[in-house]
Amino acid sequence: MAEKTVDEILRKYFKISAPRIIIGVLMLLFGLIIWIWPDLVALLIAIYLIINGVLVLIDELLKGRVFKSK
Repeated sequence: MAEKTVDEILRKYFKISAPRIIIGVLMLLFGLIIWIWPDLVALLIAIYLIINGVLVLIDELLKGRVFKSK
């Protein structure tokens, strides 16, 4: 039952459709990376959040300019 839920979540929200063996290998790989280098994972997450935040702010500013010009 839980396996079906993971597949549905991956397809619906992340648009990922991959064989379960590949997903399992990726989970093991990322689990080992987190266990061995937790500082590296924290750094990657921080970089991701900063980049996403900047992109969202730029997107909102551009939307605001489009609406003002109309």
